[in-house]
Amino acid sequence: MKNLLQPSQPKLFSHLYIEKKVLSHPQTLKIIEKFEKSQIIIIDHYKEIFNRTNQSFAAQSSSKKLILAHKEGKFLHEGSQYSDGFGFEQFFYASSVMGCLYDCDYCYLQGLYPSANTVLFVNLEDAFEQLLPCLTKETLIATSYDTDTLSIEALTGQTLRWLEFAAQHPNLYLEIRTKSTNIKVFKNCHPNKRITLAWTLSPQTIIDHYEHATPSLEKRLQAIKEVQDLGWRVRICIDPVIYTNEFETLYPHLIEMIFNKIEPKSIEQLTLGSFRMSQNHLRSLKQLRRSDIAFYPYTVRDEMATYPEPIEAMILETLLAKATKFIPMERIRTWQRQS
Repeated sequence: MKNLLQPSQPKLFSHLYIEKKVLSHPQTLKIIEKFEKSQIIIIDHYKEIFNRTNQSFAAQSSSKKLILAHKEGKFLHEGSQYSDGFGFEQFFYASSVMGCLYDCDYCYLQGLYPSANTVLFVNLEDAFEQLLPCLTKETLIATSYDTDTLSIEALTGQTLRWLEFAAQHPNLYLEIRTKSTNIKVFKNCHPNKRITLAWTLSPQTIIDHYEHATPSLEKRLQAIKEVQDLGWRVRICIDPVIYTNEFETLYPHLIEMIFNKIEPKSIEQLTLGSFRMSQNHLRSLKQLRRSDIAFYPYTVRDEMATYPEPIEAMILETLLAKATKFIPMERIRTWQRQS
């Protein structure tokens, strides 16, 4: 399993929990071959492990287990108010993996899921079947909304399957958002102008403090450059912005560093957005870890927690002032809480 994760990721999948109904699924058999030294435990339903009570998210984060399961019900869900649908009338996210191999302090998944383990739904073909009726009109699918699918592409092959499916359906548009540098799949596929690869970028100081087990900023920028050279469309996301005392130095420097490495004209869009999270998820986050992100004195409006309006406005003003020196305003998208 070389190159599946960054070297800092510890104890990768020492145990595989496998639902009986997917034991013979082709995806399951491939994964078992890759993890031949892992202990295999047969279960009736993934919730026996993933949803059990009295779990320690922090402890599991350092020794994640993999659960292989069959997804029942909907794979596709409407995009939330916290996300940008980029003007598409139909915008969905696909939920084919639960949990993420990265461990970012600000991630809402910690407040959404009871476990730090990873559930992989192997029946992705059912997602395609559910999507087909929607493809009479242009439809955007976010494939990595509830996880970073690219970080485990060597395990799942799901990104490749999405690319192949999109190639067959001209009304299907994909956003594949990631922090990963695992770009092999894009080197082996023909670029598709309906597919956008979106990289989340942060100052290296923020990565070091809050984005545990993720690739460095330098490596992410190198990955962006490589896929652009292959002809893929790229969106850069400075989102979420984490406000610190060093914000006015860290983030303008980040923008300058990005566009010194990446030709601004080659970027499809730049998206900017400050930290936000549902109030319920934030409550859960406070119980899981002692990060200063969880305990910042946010303001809450309509069940959404984010920075007080003066700080939020200052963040956006500062970033736009710097970004528009490199890229025109019409190619910048911003998230800001509505009054």
